[in-house]
Amino acid sequence: MTTENHYKGITHVVQLSTNIGKCCEHCSTQVGTDNFAESINHYISEHGYKLLHAGSETTEDLNGKLWHHSVALVGK
Repeated sequence: MTTENHYKGITHVVQLSTNIGKCCEHCSTQVGTDNFAESINHYISEHGYKLLHAGSETTEDLNGKLWHHSVALVGK
């Protein structure tokens, strides 16, 4: 059985987060925050990216309380 390296040839990575809203790096589409799944699909279908990782991240808010959000890395 051969194993293909899913990351081979990836030269550019974009981080998407439910904690950060921003514009797509290639067009004016808003990505992140409330439209997280659509943001991932946008990069994949519109710009040819691959999903490299999806998971959660925990940080602290301004009061030191835990703040959980989802993150995804897409690349091409």
